[in-house]
Amino acid sequence: MFYLKLALRNLWTNKRAYFPFLISMLFLVAINTLTQVIIKNPGMQKLPDATSAMMMFDAGNVIIIIFSVIFSLYTNSFLLKQRKKEFGLYSVLGLGKRELYQLMMWETWFSFLFVVVSGIFIGTVLAKFAFLVLRKMMQVPTPFIFELPLSVVGSVLGIFAIIFLLLFLINCGQIARTNPIELLHGAKRGEQMPKTNWSVTILGLLLLGAGYYLAVTIESPLAAFSKFFIAVILVVLGTYCLFTTGSIALLKLLKNRPAFYYQTDHFINVSSMIYRMKQNAAGLASICVLSTMVLVTVATTASLFFGQKDLLATRFTHDIAITTKKNPTALKQTALSFARQAGVQPHHLFTLKMSDSLLFEKTATGFDVSNRLNNDLTKLNRAAMLYLLDQKEYQRLSQDKTPLAQQEVMLLTLDGKVAGNQLHLVNEEFTVKKRIKQLPGFKAGEGISAGYVVVMNDWSTIQNLLNKWYQTKETAEYRQPQYVINFDFKGKTLSSRVNFAKQLQNKLAVEYGPNHQNYQFDAKDEFVQSSQTFTGGFFFLGIIFGLTFTLATALIIYYKQISEGMDDQERFNILQKVGLSHQEVKKVIHSQVLLVFAFPIIVAVIHLAFAFPLIKKLLLLFGLANGNLLLLTAVAVVVIFALLYFIVYQLTAKSYYQIVER
Repeated sequence: MFYLKLALRNLWTNKRAYFPFLISMLFLVAINTLTQVIIKNPGMQKLPDATSAMMMFDAGNVIIIIFSVIFSLYTNSFLLKQRKKEFGLYSVLGLGKRELYQLMMWETWFSFLFVVVSGIFIGTVLAKFAFLVLRKMMQVPTPFIFELPLSVVGSVLGIFAIIFLLLFLINCGQIARTNPIELLHGAKRGEQMPKTNWSVTILGLLLLGAGYYLAVTIESPLAAFSKFFIAVILVVLGTYCLFTTGSIALLKLLKNRPAFYYQTDHFINVSSMIYRMKQNAAGLASICVLSTMVLVTVATTASLFFGQKDLLATRFTHDIAITTKKNPTALKQTALSFARQAGVQPHHLFTLKMSDSLLFEKTATGFDVSNRLNNDLTKLNRAAMLYLLDQKEYQRLSQDKTPLAQQEVMLLTLDGKVAGNQLHLVNEEFTVKKRIKQLPGFKAGEGISAGYVVVMNDWSTIQNLLNKWYQTKETAEYRQPQYVINFDFKGKTLSSRVNFAKQLQNKLAVEYGPNHQNYQFDAKDEFVQSSQTFTGGFFFLGIIFGLTFTLATALIIYYKQISEGMDDQERFNILQKVGLSHQEVKKVIHSQVLLVFAFPIIVAVIHLAFAFPLIKKLLLLFGLANGNLLLLTAVAVVVIFALLYFIVYQLTAKSYYQIVER
């Protein structure tokens, strides 16, 4: 009973150290409760494209759990440092390590109860509100309603029971490895003058340069996806190396400049920070990495969410798109007849005969056929999609009567470029008679790979080429022409339009077999519905991650500054006794905190700037090719985050001043 009362008293008397720890743990419990409620909701299985949504939220849940463990360890280390003197005092007064273990056990237990009960309650309230936001963003149906199953409570209890047990064992291990005198002075143990490690600095520059080089030189979106994590790891390692050693080198450089160093605020800041920069650097690097994660995550997910119209414009030219290699006339008649019977008037009918989309590899002289079944990932940046069209179809679409000879072609560039007036296709040489600027049914723009439409004089020329290029049984389908049947239709609501598209798809399945077997059926409205689920859910996760990482950044800064404020209290006390005024103390504090704050956010923005080309390529995989939208979104995210960052700076500087000022 004695240790129980002592533990409760300690939690109250040490509220300055415990409060940020408990708030951070409470927030982690609330976020885990929110994500668990979403994942375990029965309505998730009834969403459009439910498999993708579940995979996305499952991955997000794993990231949140991993982050919860890491951040709990981080905040606990600050709390333990502040309490070492207290444990040392208990030891001097007669409490043994076994008694300290009991005291630690009760404190951990009460902290666990407070955090879990409060966190689950707050998480439930947040989840209720988040469900309204998520349903609006994802445009999901009514079955997706708020529920709090017992399995959610059990999962959260289990996760944080393990985390608190881990923290208890770490704290006990720390007590076991130190003697009372070390505990008594553990919180005041300073850092020695660090040495400038130029080899680590150079290594950091090389790692950062390699990460930046990958980000700005990747040409293929598919290659960007495969190398994204490599670039991230290189930049993170480079950031920690540079902050650890480069910051020390920078401070020593400033110290060697008398005009800068021998000023009141600069002298105190540089001389105090240089001795504990080894510890500071890790915290600053963590702040920089977390800030970069916030900027990249929110900018990417927000761009996808707000770029849905651009995504649709890139992927669809009509409301209904049907492609087939068999019975095009019968299939077209069936589709149009069913539309009229359903009371839907089709319009903007578009038909086209052309080759299948053919995968080629760009070479120094032209294009060579590439077997898509055995495509080499190292050649992705040289991939190109070609569509072959005869002159008869081109003239019907464009009303252009330009004649073509046997070895002459007209060329429409969708993405990429072809220099000169000669086009080399495998072993054939063609003269580019005319470059087409636009053609109905095709949209130019940046895509996953380069794209070209080649118009030839007649279909027999195209058929001869296809027969030469695709002679195996596996590639027989590419020898056949492809027929495109597209049309638009009017509908009152999205749900009614989706219902018609599904009914038409079922009708075609009855007549001609399932989709993707004898034909390809795509409906713009079905894609709209599924993309709203994906992009809305993705943006929601981005907001959750952004808030989590932002709070983590603020708490790391707060812990760091409060910890240093307690260390600096005695130093500033001495400085004020020898004549440093209150105004000078405030100026020094603001200068020091500003230096700590400005460096990570500036480097984070630089990271985002170099990551911009890589992010742009990755978004092409989702069909978003609007680089201006990504740029505007990134700038808006940087401004909002910088504003929040500035607010934390003001609060932290004020708290630091209250600690060190006499």
